[in-house]
Amino acid sequence: MKQKISLLFLKYLRFFARLQLAKINLINPKLIIVGITGSAGKTSTLLAAEAALKPNFRVKTNYGGNSESGIPLNILGFKNPDFSLFSWLIVALLTPFKLLTNWKIYDVYLVEMGIDSAQSPKNMSYLLSIVKPDIGVFLNVTPVHLENFSSLDQIAEEKAKLINNTQIAIINKSDALVKKYSKNKHTISIKPVKIDIPNFVLPSIYDISLGAALAIANYFKINNSSSINNIKNNFHLPPGRSSVLKGINNSTIIDSSYNSSPLSATEMLNFLASYPSPKITLLGDMRELGAVSKISHQNLYKTALNSADTIISIGPLTSRFFGSKAKKFMYWWQASDYLKNNLPQNATILVKGSQNTIFLEELIKELIPTNKLKHYLSNDLICRQSKYWLKTKDLFKSSNS
Repeated sequence: MKQKISLLFLKYLRFFARLQLAKINLINPKLIIVGITGSAGKTSTLLAAEAALKPNFRVKTNYGGNSESGIPLNILGFKNPDFSLFSWLIVALLTPFKLLTNWKIYDVYLVEMGIDSAQSPKNMSYLLSIVKPDIGVFLNVTPVHLENFSSLDQIAEEKAKLINNTQIAIINKSDALVKKYSKNKHTISIKPVKIDIPNFVLPSIYDISLGAALAIANYFKINNSSSINNIKNNFHLPPGRSSVLKGINNSTIIDSSYNSSPLSATEMLNFLASYPSPKITLLGDMRELGAVSKISHQNLYKTALNSADTIISIGPLTSRFFGSKAKKFMYWWQASDYLKNNLPQNATILVKGSQNTIFLEELIKELIPTNKLKHYLSNDLICRQSKYWLKTKDLFKSSNS
């Protein structure tokens, strides 16, 4: 019964989101919609493309809402609800009025499209029933959410529905599965680009996202030189994605705690290898990998051995599949107690872990001097610090302490 009500509500949101897009198209027939998909780098591409375009165009993005509910909410002009029943009821009541009150006009809509399954409503086909992009971007395929798919090929085939249903496809041909399932005849290949961004450390995985952003900007007649300058001046990443923070004992923290996957975690570890010792990595479980979870964690451990002097793991999967040279903990507060008492001077600390039950951002907070922590929190530089998430983490800790 609950599932039927949820599906009915999603269709309700979809109906009004379609009307909202139709209204915007009537007012601005030149609106271009750019859909972005892939297993990693979607948000980076979205934000880099926004930075490249914004000085020249009115740009809207769906940052923070790339799902079957997040996309229609974004189109209608809602901020994501706090997941409570009351907030969803308010959304349901206000949705029809958004057609009368939301008249914001834009030239470009950059829409990140994330899927969790091959089944509706969490698949690409359902997302394409909400919004139909003119341009599609397909970045890569990794085992993220593999537990909900039969194979990597099924993930690639489902994601490829985006670029196979657009006028122009911008794809990463260096990814074999992206290339295999891309059938669009009007294809632009992404050329990796390295751009130095202040206050962030960007490993090579970001080169594809930055290259995709330049390809999008080129479509809008912005040359590479202008695009790169725009990105340098305007690009920023959300908290927990490769930001640099100053920690206790004069340590440097590379905060990539927002999420983790085999590709992104490996890239970050390879990047850590370029730093001088002492090098420490805090690695949390990588979630939703299904049948490849064991081998993915074992491979990550092997990479960590060659990249860090000290490996600290958090979570049941890393505890099970990492080798004996890792210092293993089940929860972030256990690792925090250990590290605060064993942190050498001038260390570089890479923090990388998946969402939900891992919560390595809370460990990071324990490693930052009080005055700097106040600054980081007041400027929203640490992820998942809303009342909802803090309450969720407090309940999790109290039930597992």
